[in-house]
Amino acid sequence: MENKLHKKNIKLSQRIWLDRQLRDPFVKKSKIEGYRSRSAYKLIEINKKFKLFSPGSKVVDLGSAPGGWSQVISQIIKQKNKGKLYSLDTNHMEPINDSEFYQIDIFSIDECLKKKLFPELIDIVVSDMAPASTGHKLTDQLRSERLSLAALDVTKLILVDGGSFCCKMIRGGGENNLIHEMKNNFKKVNVFKPQSSRKESKEIFIVAKGFKSL
Repeated sequence: MENKLHKKNIKLSQRIWLDRQLRDPFVKKSKIEGYRSRSAYKLIEINKKFKLFSPGSKVVDLGSAPGGWSQVISQIIKQKNKGKLYSLDTNHMEPINDSEFYQIDIFSIDECLKKKLFPELIDIVVSDMAPASTGHKLTDQLRSERLSLAALDVTKLILVDGGSFCCKMIRGGGENNLIHEMKNNFKKVNVFKPQSSRKESKEIFIVAKGFKSL
């Protein structure tokens, strides 16, 4: 009985998502302007407010598929052909311009693998990772927290002193643990919800600047 209810919740969530997609102005806008996803506009807003990227920046995009964020990043950092973009996701993604794409699970990135993937320290790490929705609020929140903490762990391995980190998280209590941890490692930490984020969405973006390397 419980399994049937679970499947029913997933199907309902899928129908709600599809209906939202059809009515969403940012979905329509992304198709017109050539972005692979509506989430591109969230990063555009984030960068406008916090000025994360600049020409020549070295950036890692975690949870990059289908590529909306990587498109935005590439447009900024590649202006003088000096920037470097590494895009990572568990799903396949067509690379963006001269970026490097790795199909890899974030939980498998350790100190040894880091040296193979990133030959130099990174200026900015961003994460738009989100767990697959189960339809169960608490479960989704806990999975989101786990992903965000994993993104932070990877960031601490690869980020240059003074670098920046931005990640998505589903609001629900666990964000306090992440914010506390980030404040131990960065000089400034801010919580931001872009206008392009759906009003009913519990997602927030935590932006940290001024990494304090050990």
